[in-house]
Amino acid sequence: SGDENYMNAARGAAAAYQLGLRWKIEQNDEYAAKAVDILNQWADVCTGLGGNSNVSLAAGIYGYEFAIAGELLRDYPGWNAKDFTDYQNWMVDVFYPANKDFLVRHHGTTDLHYWANWGLCNVASVMAIGILADRRDIYNEAIEHFQTGSTNGRLTRAIYHVFTGEYANFAQMQESGRDQGHTLMCVGLLGTICQLAYNQGDDFFKYKENMFLKACEYVACYNYTT
Repeated sequence: SGDENYMNAARGAAAAYQLGLRWKIEQNDEYAAKAVDILNQWADVCTGLGGNSNVSLAAGIYGYEFAIAGELLRDYPGWNAKDFTDYQNWMVDVFYPANKDFLVRHHGTTDLHYWANWGLCNVASVMAIGILADRRDIYNEAIEHFQTGSTNGRLTRAIYHVFTGEYANFAQMQESGRDQGHTLMCVGLLGTICQLAYNQGDDFFKYKENMFLKACEYVACYNYTT
């Protein structure tokens, strides 16, 4: 919004991730080298995040994307060990504080002021940064907020109603009934969080009797019938 430049981060994170995937699939080091070059440049140049309240969206969305891109390339032998450490530190020093600030303070508003996608993207970023940086304490913060946090980024607030009886396979999301772009964004963010946790041995796909799957079913049915 305005003269803010968040889209530069969006493009950088997306490019590094896609190049990292191509390297994993094709085993062509050219892709990994370019991805690492992008990530190193961001870690060298970007020293902080700023702007209006939308900075919390940028910190969350591009934070988890940058962290996942870095984790994807962790085992690329061409990534200098010091540069990788610097990248880990960049994520912890620049993105993590902004993520935590939103989850704790949310710009001085009430706990439920912001839609679920705001909390979820910041939970995803904290979780991904904890994994990338080998920081179990940071990872645990994300897990704790996802289970018991005060914002709509808590799983049982992002998905706030599970139906019973005839519709027991459905669960309504906090953003259900809003535009479907935001609703489906929450499906994607929840999927990212659940997959990140699953890769660490924590299964939220089956949490509370497949609550996330029931939410996916609700969203799919809503779009199919409307």
